[in-house]
Amino acid sequence: MFRISGGKAPKRELGLGHIFRCLSLAEQLKFNQLFFALEDFGGVQKIIRKEGHQNIFKLGKDIGVAADIRTTSRIIHKEKVDILIVDKYNVSQKYLKELIKHVKVVLVSDLKNIDFPADLVINGFIGFENKIVKNRFGTKCLLGPAYQILSNNFLKKTPKMRNFDLLATFGGFDENNIIETLLKELLHFRGKIRTKIILGPATKKTSKIRSFEKKLGNSIKIIQHTDNMFKEMADSKNGLCAGGITTYEFAALKIPFVIICQVKHQLKTAEEWNKRKLANNLGLFNKNTGKKINDFLYLVAEEKIVYKMKKKSPVDGFGTNRVVKEIMKIR
Repeated sequence: MFRISGGKAPKRELGLGHIFRCLSLAEQLKFNQLFFALEDFGGVQKIIRKEGHQNIFKLGKDIGVAADIRTTSRIIHKEKVDILIVDKYNVSQKYLKELIKHVKVVLVSDLKNIDFPADLVINGFIGFENKIVKNRFGTKCLLGPAYQILSNNFLKKTPKMRNFDLLATFGGFDENNIIETLLKELLHFRGKIRTKIILGPATKKTSKIRSFEKKLGNSIKIIQHTDNMFKEMADSKNGLCAGGITTYEFAALKIPFVIICQVKHQLKTAEEWNKRKLANNLGLFNKNTGKKINDFLYLVAEEKIVYKMKKKSPVDGFGTNRVVKEIMKIR
């Protein structure tokens, strides 16, 4: 069973990254009976159902730790769950210590957070070297981008011909309206940069976006959502994204990319990519972001991108397979 949280929740640092990561993992675990205990802040249940999953238990938004433990434990016993995969922001040690009494617990974590009481911790953060260690609770931890959970589509070969100069996507929910700022700057390069934008399932196509789209004509293509991010990325020469899982997807395809962080915790990931000279970090969205985007678009238009992926990417696309093998060992 997956215990996940996400959705359209401004100022909450949630988004849909945790959801898509677990859906990629669920795809590799589909021969098991799967359940989802979901804290839905908007639009998540629809996404999960679209992937063919029906066993969804909705929890209340901002459910307290005690209530969460009671509800999740009840589902575990009722459905005879043997492994619980937790992937949500700000998980507490108290929560894990209680649930591990009832079920095997796998925690999917981010950044440099690994000290949790569980049966297995997975953390594919680019800031870690690839290794397996034990944390202070004696929990086995899979660390580094070799364990980053991505769709198995990212194991495919990319085509040599690419129809778009730029693919821009800012996760499931463009909280800061970065897309509108990008479209405004693209007007200065009309006809020079063939761009595709993926809005994300929780981002509305506003009247302002429609207006820019009309002005940019054939040089822009805007889609709401994709069921195959690999296909969209593989058709593009450069990427522009937020500082979440999408950075690992671009890296897996060795596509040069630039990061604009939606929320503060993404800065650490963006800084790591920048430090390794594998991407350019434009920082948090602010009043200067438009100028930074303009500078980037100039490089795209003139084909002068200098932050190119090395021959061997730190993300090889096999992370999900490695993780599934380790999960099945604790069963």
